[in-house]
Formats: sequence, structure tokens, C-alpha cells
Amino acid sequence: MGLVPDIQEQASRDNARAVLKQYRRYSRIVGRPLVDIKSPSLDGMPRTASFENRTEARLVEGFNARDELTEIQRAMGWLSFQEYWVLYYSYCTPEPLLTNEIASRVGLASDDSVDYIKRKALMTFAESYRHGAALKFT
Repeated sequence: MGLVPDIQEQASRDNARAVLKQYRRYSRIVGRPLVDIKSPSLDGMPRTASFENRTEARLVEGFNARDELTEIQRAMGWLSFQEYWVLYYSYCTPEPLLTNEIASRVGLASDDSVDYIKRKALMTFAESYRHGAALKFT
């Protein structure tokens, strides 16, 4: 064993995949209005007082989602041209593209090329996302 523990590549890729799969969700959260202003409805029925602040919870969720999107985009900035577009078309578009569609858009010869580049890109992403937070060590 050296000074740096060995990286479990499959687990690190799985962690990176899990982070990227949240991209669409975070985008929806950031894109929706964070504060819904509604008139109170009066129906005359007694209610117990609620101590939670829903507006604050939505704001916090929106800020966290914006922070995550920033971190994902920062990590994507470390990818090569082909790696970036393979991950972008896989995780960051409104609907994920099929492997053959990604290959034709990125200019790759086969689906195997897309899979190979995606594996490399996920490792690079895992290393650069929040300074290696997605890496899994032995």
C-alpha cells in the first residue's frame, strides 16, 4: 500500500453517475418559482398551528440545487471535448439520448466508443466533482 489508497473505479463511476442523474432534478428545482404567493383560503374550520416554514424550506432547497448545479458544471469543465458531450447528452439534456444518437452527434464510429469515453469521462468527473468527493477508495 502506498501513500495514496487505490481507487475503486467502478464504485467511483457509480457515484459520478448518481450525481449526474440528479442534474435534471436540480435544473427543475432551480427553474421553478421558489416562492409561491397565494391568498389564504378561509373555510372556517379550526386548524392546529404549523411550525414549519415551507417558504424557507423551498428557498433552502433552491439554493442547494443551484449550488449542486454549479459544482456539476465546474466538474464538467475539466472534461475533454468528447467526454463533455457524451456526458452532456447522457445526463444533462431534457431527455437522455440513446448511445447510437450520442455517437452520431459526437462523431464517434460506434456505440463501443461512446461506452469507452463515458467510462473515462465518469472517472474524470468523479475526480473533479467537489475535489474528489465522488471517488471511492479501497
